[in-house]
Amino acid sequence: MPSEYLPIIKSSTSDEGELIFKDMNEAERFMNLINRHWNHVNHQLDQNDVFLPLLLEDEDDCYFGNDWAKGFLAGTHLLHSIWVEFFDDEEHAGAMVPIWALAHENHLDPEMRPYKEPINDELREKLLIGAAAGVILIHRYFFNDRRANTSRTTTFIGTSGKTGRNDPCLCGSGKKFKKCCGRQSLLH
Repeated sequence: MPSEYLPIIKSSTSDEGELIFKDMNEAERFMNLINRHWNHVNHQLDQNDVFLPLLLEDEDDCYFGNDWAKGFLAGTHLLHSIWVEFFDDEEHAGAMVPIWALAHENHLDPEMRPYKEPINDELREKLLIGAAAGVILIHRYFFNDRRANTSRTTTFIGTSGKTGRNDPCLCGSGKKFKKCCGRQSLLH
């Protein structure tokens, strides 16, 4: 839930523990994008749709997945007790192997690295596919617990006005909303 992950996002804060925005519009845009991404991922997983992690590319347009995997592992610390139970489950814990491999690929301690040699493109592709498939399996594992612990009456109410189809997209891409974030299949 947002109340569980927002404190992690706030780790990039001022000395007073506040996220720093230049104005309320930037703060609203940030929260709208975070909530939209959260809803998009949950919808993908709830619909048993293909899950594609949001990966950062480097200056050579390569997607390594290390940052995503490290972020995923950081998320497991939010509710550590349920993840320890999952990690101990011999039938399901294998879904984490590609995520662990990507997260620890460049670990400072060479003993923590999953491979002695650098990961080549072919292996990286297999690990990324395995990580995406692993997330789907992990989602299914926790699905019933999550439904039992989620309030069905909670509604998110946006504070900004409705974006028109021909208005500039709120994400800042410069495109019209209908050609950018207004397309349900597209996510920044």
